[in-house]
Amino acid sequence: MDKLLNERVKIIALTGMSNMLGTVNDLGVLSKKAQSVGAKFLVDAAQSVPHTKLDVNALGIDFLAFSGHKLYGPSGIGVLYGRRELLEAMPPFLGGGHMISRVFQDHSEWAHIPAKYEAGTIPIAQAIALKPAIDFTLSLGLDEIAAYEHQLTQYAWDRLHEVPGMKIYGPPVDQRGPILSFRMEGAHPEDIAQLLNRKGVFVRHGHHCTMPLHDRLGIPNSVRASLGVYNLESDIDALVDGLMYVRERLRLTA
Repeated sequence: MDKLLNERVKIIALTGMSNMLGTVNDLGVLSKKAQSVGAKFLVDAAQSVPHTKLDVNALGIDFLAFSGHKLYGPSGIGVLYGRRELLEAMPPFLGGGHMISRVFQDHSEWAHIPAKYEAGTIPIAQAIALKPAIDFTLSLGLDEIAAYEHQLTQYAWDRLHEVPGMKIYGPPVDQRGPILSFRMEGAHPEDIAQLLNRKGVFVRHGHHCTMPLHDRLGIPNSVRASLGVYNLESDIDALVDGLMYVRERLRLTA
């Protein structure tokens, strides 16, 4: 990153947690690097918000975005945080009702934030439903969620390595969130997912919207198991049993 950073860089945008590798980025260090060249720092926290505590002020984050459906809430809605002075200085990129205070023949005056960026009819039902999802997550405690999911991830890491031919991608458990993407020698990810489905185990297969990352790893696709507060160790046991079933059905002996 230091090789790429210079005064021409205007914004650094990255994930708080990789949705494929589970890698947790050191946002505090990275924001300081952005500040050193005067760049704005944007964090895609869709994957990390439900799993760990984030303090936008302490971490020096200028913008942070996350989606409702990964926070146990409804789809079709998300949240964008931005530092007030930046949001006030920026022009809106969508026009419509609700985001203007006065319209003239040759120009418009914008409503105060956040209305300035909410053109048209807002997703009212989704916004109402998002609040209890946030309240639910906060009621469990983000520190408690992180500790529990770390325990689950370690258990999954150990159990998955019992499966012959298993290759898990990404860093060790102490540097990752509750996501495990893997391939199994001799088995196509789509076949794995379909056979696991027969056993009532749901995983995602494909490129997980990270084609360049898969290219970098030299693989076309992978299987992803995602863990959350609703999972138990017995779910991981079911995954491992399902993978053994896959090996049996595909007659893998290695």
